[in-house]
Amino acid sequence: MEILIPFFRDYIIVINALFLFIIVLLERKNPLFTLFWITLLVLAPYLGFVAYLFFGLSFRKKRVVNQFYKWKFLYSKKVMGFSHYKELVKWEQLISYVEISSKNQLTSLNTSKIFIDGNDFFSSVKEDLKNAKVSINMEYYIFRGDGLGSEIGEILLKKAQEGVKIKIIVDGAGGYDRKMLKRFKANGIEVGVFFPSIFPWFKITSLRANYRDHRKLCLIDSKYGYISGFNIGDEYLGKGKLGYWRDTGLRIFGEACIELEKEFFFSWGIVKKEKYTYKKEYEYNAEVLKELIEVKGKHSGHMQVVSSGPNYQFRAIRDNALKMIMKAQKYIYIQTPYFVPDDTVLDALKIAALSGVEIKIMIPDKPDHFFIYWVNQYFSGELLDLGVEVYKYGRGFLHSKFIVVDDEVVTVGTANFDYRSFYQNFEINVNIYEKDVARTFREIFNNDIKFSHRLFRSEYSKRGYYIKLKESICRLLAPIM
Repeated sequence: MEILIPFFRDYIIVINALFLFIIVLLERKNPLFTLFWITLLVLAPYLGFVAYLFFGLSFRKKRVVNQFYKWKFLYSKKVMGFSHYKELVKWEQLISYVEISSKNQLTSLNTSKIFIDGNDFFSSVKEDLKNAKVSINMEYYIFRGDGLGSEIGEILLKKAQEGVKIKIIVDGAGGYDRKMLKRFKANGIEVGVFFPSIFPWFKITSLRANYRDHRKLCLIDSKYGYISGFNIGDEYLGKGKLGYWRDTGLRIFGEACIELEKEFFFSWGIVKKEKYTYKKEYEYNAEVLKELIEVKGKHSGHMQVVSSGPNYQFRAIRDNALKMIMKAQKYIYIQTPYFVPDDTVLDALKIAALSGVEIKIMIPDKPDHFFIYWVNQYFSGELLDLGVEVYKYGRGFLHSKFIVVDDEVVTVGTANFDYRSFYQNFEINVNIYEKDVARTFREIFNNDIKFSHRLFRSEYSKRGYYIKLKESICRLLAPIM
């Protein structure tokens, strides 16, 4: 160790110079990211070295993902097509963009159920899992071995014994129980770890390193699909240190499940490092039509999956949010645990506010990450003078992620409103182009206001110099948050 310390001290400049070469010539990052890393590596070489090691260097991951993105693009290009509906004229450009950029088609034969509580959400998930007949495909950033994880794990083991084919993807840094995964494998359940740590004994679950699989999907018999902000763990039932957990999830029954499953197998191909050709027609049209008659068309209709990843040609989820903001005429409501927009999205919000669009943003009052809390404050403060209403949810921790616009369209899923989700993580959302669904999300947002504290300019301007300093420092770190 005594030999390594001076060696490291003497050669840190050389190592950081190599990193700079990688950043400028090989990684070809966004200029904002490039300037951030250059400044950090030059002015704070030791901190910069450690930070880039965890958050910047992604060569191996980039090569793998590039290969599978090309396969996805080539397959999707064959099925790409656009369906025209009079009620969707306003959003025709958005639908076209999503279909071209993330290779997901508009589907129309769907019903959905909205969940805003973890206990209700996972009760529905467990019931559908118990009734699975053919297949179960799950993709989660976190899959703990605690009470909820063990309960779901036992259901999966039983279904595997019954002959149901089960595939599970967990993220290598998100958090999972190794013993439980070994049991799964021993009982015929296929398991894949998305970019596992090269140091398996070193827990980095609290670090938000690059190229993470932040998706949360549960697909049953290619029939039902669950997408949400809920991971599998007791804290998502409100049993963690943050208390009550306010999140949002969807249960989808219909053609959109095929698009979700296509995305699952895209991730599965990356995990297994093999091309997986996925071609399937939806087999349950008659059942969906029957349910549509029973519910009289409520919470049904047009859905489109929006997927995004660090090596997609376009930042589909970021651009999806941007397009929604630009097309808004009446209102924009945003609910997110992390409000860290890039300059383009922030400017779009400012333009919308100055154009008379009503904008409401809801963020947590209780932070789960120290830095995020202060950067949330910083960006919220930039919008207060423009008439934007900012609410800080106080009942528990707000982890819900959705944007709803003009009672016409809502996007909901796994993506936060931040750099990580826009540029660095693999994320997945669903756009729903239905007025009754959009109205329901608006009502959910307004109901959450009852448990929130509105942040006024008069209050925000009274914060002390120490708080302002923390906000400014955290703002500089925004590109890696």
